[in-house]
Amino acid sequence: MKIINRWVIFSAVGLGSCLFLVTILWLGSAAPREESVNLELAALTLIPGPTSTPLVTITPTHDPALGTATPLPGKIVLGTYVQISGTDGEGLRLRGVPGLQGEHLFLGFDTELFQVIDGPQESDGYIWWYLLAPYDATRVGWAAADFLVSVNSAE
Repeated sequence: MKIINRWVIFSAVGLGSCLFLVTILWLGSAAPREESVNLELAALTLIPGPTSTPLVTITPTHDPALGTATPLPGKIVLGTYVQISGTDGEGLRLRGVPGLQGEHLFLGFDTELFQVIDGPQESDGYIWWYLLAPYDATRVGWAAADFLVSVNSAE
């Protein structure tokens, strides 16, 4: 007598079919009923992005300890601080030497602050100043004065 014969196969297929049919009927009856759902729209709050740093203007004062007056606002001189301005967000190329042919070292962005440490020098129709970023000694280079605004620091 064989254990697997056609009656065993027919019985297994029949039992499997019955179980499949019962499962389908059970899942169909357990399906969630459609109910009316009251949806509310979420309130949307727009948060504006950050704006550029405003230009700082300081009133010139006389410091008797130094014996000289603070440079006038808008005048770029050695030791003063300047901000990049007027590039329409494109930034200003700081160069290895004064002039348009100088190697482009890095890009300074609008409102970025620098200290004037050398200059002025005239080249290619521009007045050039050698600038140093006070927060990073590796960010030094020559920049055209047309895109610089003096920011006198209160020390």
